[in-house]
Amino acid sequence: MAEATGRELSRAEKAAVLLMSLPPDVAANILKELTEEEIQKIFLTAARIKDISPADIEAAVQEFLEDYSFVATQYSNLETLLEQLQGILPPEVYERIKSLLGSAGVAEGLEQLEKIDTRVLVGLIKNEHPQTIAVLLSQLSPRKASDILQWLPENLRFEVVKRIATLENVSPQFLRELIETVTEEIKALGISGGIKKQEGVAIAAELMNMLDKESAETLLRKIGEEDPTLEEKIREKMFTFEDIRKLDNRAIIEVLKAVDKNTLVIALKGAPDDIKEKFFSNMSKRAAKIMQEDMEALGPVKKSEVEKAQKQVVAIIRKLIDEGKIELGGEEAYV
Repeated sequence: MAEATGRELSRAEKAAVLLMSLPPDVAANILKELTEEEIQKIFLTAARIKDISPADIEAAVQEFLEDYSFVATQYSNLETLLEQLQGILPPEVYERIKSLLGSAGVAEGLEQLEKIDTRVLVGLIKNEHPQTIAVLLSQLSPRKASDILQWLPENLRFEVVKRIATLENVSPQFLRELIETVTEEIKALGISGGIKKQEGVAIAAELMNMLDKESAETLLRKIGEEDPTLEEKIREKMFTFEDIRKLDNRAIIEVLKAVDKNTLVIALKGAPDDIKEKFFSNMSKRAAKIMQEDMEALGPVKKSEVEKAQKQVVAIIRKLIDEGKIELGGEEAYV
């Protein structure tokens, strides 16, 4: 037998490859001897295995199989094997494994959608109900979701953001069916991870932070006209460049440590004087003077470049807040 040259598989991957090469009834009998934790690990591992080459398979099962090409034809039997387990495992264990496998499929489907051209995705979903679009966007990354929002008609954009902000629990079954519908059209459904759960208002706020200021303000005003309380909740979750005013001096010092100086120079180029002073007053006189000279030397800067730099600064501030290194609320009096 030729020496295998595949990548080194983990023990769980080897077990999954071998198990999936067996007839479902035989594999089911083997699984009866395993613990629930072991069964879950094997199923999730089998579901996540990607790009297994013949060499990979041979390396995993060469001591058991003479013809490793048989394994590649058995990967579609994962659901069949799960059906075999239905009569063997306790019902609650079976349902948990089935749910784990289902949520894994949803997440890989979302991973595939992240890679699809935004305009293609917009074409696929633009005629869906705003609530359906809201559910889908709430599960995508903020960057991808905001890109999609930019391509939606303004009225639809407003309806979608409003619904994202009021989302509560997303039904895994509904999300699974939605992902399957979209991914069937782009031929890209896979398995990995789990369903993302996040507060609707937080998602809406994150999307607003990703949009340009004008678009975000327009959307927020329209939401406020219909639901002022919702607008207020979204604004509370947002952090904009202007909110730097809320940071105390200790927080500004942390920001100065974390932000790239060239980025800050561009960001401050278009900032109000009080925000500039907020930074300058927390620097040495020499450092502040150098930064002011750098800003003057830049000359005119495109508004889009300034906004991009300001978003980068905001992203770092939000990261520092999430890490607990700085807090909002600023100059609160001590007693």
